[in-house]
Parts: sequence; structure tokens; C-alpha cells
Amino acid sequence: MLWDENYITTALDAPIQETLPLPTPSVAVNHIVNSQRSVWSKVINLELCDRSCLSSLMANINFIRKLLPAGLKKDGKVVNFGAASQFISLPIDIQLDQCSVILSYKLTPLGSAYDLLMCRQDGCRGLSEQTVAAIFSRALLCVEYLHAKDILHRELCAKHLLLTEDESNDQDLRIILCGLGSIAYFSPPGVNVGRNDLPSIDYSWRGWNVKDFGTIYGHPIAWKGPEVVAQDFTGYSWPSDIYSLGLILAELFNGEPPYAGLHPTVIALKKMSGAEVPALSKPGSNDAPSQEMLDIYGACTHPDPNKRPSATVLLQMPWVQWGLQQQFDRIRLEREKNGCSDSSMANLSTKFEKVL
Repeated sequence: MLWDENYITTALDAPIQETLPLPTPSVAVNHIVNSQRSVWSKVINLELCDRSCLSSLMANINFIRKLLPAGLKKDGKVVNFGAASQFISLPIDIQLDQCSVILSYKLTPLGSAYDLLMCRQDGCRGLSEQTVAAIFSRALLCVEYLHAKDILHRELCAKHLLLTEDESNDQDLRIILCGLGSIAYFSPPGVNVGRNDLPSIDYSWRGWNVKDFGTIYGHPIAWKGPEVVAQDFTGYSWPSDIYSLGLILAELFNGEPPYAGLHPTVIALKKMSGAEVPALSKPGSNDAPSQEMLDIYGACTHPDPNKRPSATVLLQMPWVQWGLQQQFDRIRLEREKNGCSDSSMANLSTKFEKVL
């Protein structure tokens, strides 16, 4: 089972239409930021969680603890995550304080890819194709890492792509994945057969009712693959994460969440009825996507999960390789915030050929 009966109506962000149901505040989850320590914490009140929530939360914490490397703690806190820190954001501390569980994470000053979208100062929507390729390709490296560890993320979206400094190259930025509240171990290793017995996704302790900017309507179901929404006997597998990556590509380029403004029930019906995914477009802009980008988008969001490429295969594609070679630093972020797009978009095919 993917979610409980209340999923569709309780996990809403802020709708842009007043006629849509407003969310119930998530009083079970609070977020605390300590700027002096460069740490932010998620505080979950266990007294406000039902049995299902507690079971889901404890299972997730146990999973996270298994990902933490042994013997790397100092004063009760993790000081080094090893290779995992290059791809995923793990808690530096997990505490039980009376009736609350506190998960503490390093504060990321640069924010997420979603924050970058919201920082545009020119009123234009979406990022340039170069920046989209740079972010998408680096996120793909993280997904490949998780899949190699037999782990499904299941909650990929722009909000869960953190921008952080690359410790090995101070001139470059990296993408690491957060939002690990729905990760699941997919066993047995190496099997690509869909499963319908994966742990359900429980949002009540995840804080999905938090409103961001009050203008964006983005429900988690918008990034889910049709096979995940269907919850049928076929189940789902690695291609579900690839589908979510495809919609992230659209989110970054279009400048808005997929299916923006639609009620979650309508989104679910569209997905299950085989409706086309949102087009890559920027109304009023001449920034059209290249054919190579359209091909990647179409491959990732193919309605048949078995026809979607794996993360490893995608990483070998010229457009993705081109994205990995793009400059991705604070200068590029500032250019995007100021609405300055690169002007060298006329002949992308030549650039892709150079990658090969």
C-alpha cells in the first residue's frame, strides 16, 4: 500500500485556488533552525502520532541508522559519513527527548533546487537549460548511488535536491538528496521485478503540511509514477525514481511543480488514465528546450516502466554528460537568480558531439 485513506486530503501544501481544501496544520512536526551551530532539527511529537505513524517512523529511523557508518561518532554525533555524504543528507544526531524524536541535520546555506527556482528576481519562470542539465545530471549520480545500494528514494522532487559545496573541488557545487523519510530497501538485490509489498508512505510525521511561500501548489503525488499511484498487483521498482527525476527536469525548466494548481485526486486520475505528462514550456519566453532534452524527458517519463532507462544508462547519454561538464558554482547560481541565461544555446548538438 502506498498511503492511507487520508493521504489525498491531508498532505496538501498551499493551493493557489481558494476553492480547494486547505490543509490541516501539521502540529506533530516542528522545524527548528540553529544558525550559530549551522544545524536544523525536525522535532516529531510522538504523542500526536497514531500507531501506524509510529511504526512508519521507527522503521525509517532504523533504516537511517543502518546507513550511518559505524565507528565514526564523536561526543555522540556523527562527524564523517564517508562516501554516503557525497550523495545523501543523513542526520548528524538522533535523540529521544521525553515524548519527541529529534532528528538534526547540517544546515545547507545554499538551500535546495526549489529555493533556487523561487529566488528568480526577474519574474521569469524556470532555469536555463544549462543549469537544468547541471542539476539533473548531478542528481542522477545520487540516484545511481542509491539504486546500487538497493535503495528506492520514492520522494524525489526539487525540494529534495540540496545544493552544497563540493569538498573535493571548492569551485564546484554538488547535489545531495534529502527527504529520506520514504526510502525503502528493495530486495533481493539486482532484481528488477515490481513489488507491491513495500512499506507504505506515511506523511503525517513528515511535515508535508508546511506552507512554502503560499503560492505553490505541490502535492507529493505529482512526482509519483503511474505505477506507484495505481497500487495494483504489478507493483513498482527502480523506474519509479527515474519517472520522478523526469518530472524534476520539467519542474526546473518550467519553473513550477508538475500539475500545478490541480487537486491531488485529479492528478491521480490523470496518471492512471495515461494522460500525457506536463510539456516542457515557458509561456512568453524564447527559451525552448533542445531536442536532446526532450528525448531525455520522454525516456524518463515513459508510461511503461520497463521502457525507462536506468540511472546508469542515463548517465551515459550525451545530454547528461554535457550537464556534468557544465560549470555549476555560486557564480552560476547568482546568474540564475538575476535572470541571466547563457547565450550559447543556438547549437547544442555540436556541444553534445564534443562530449562523445
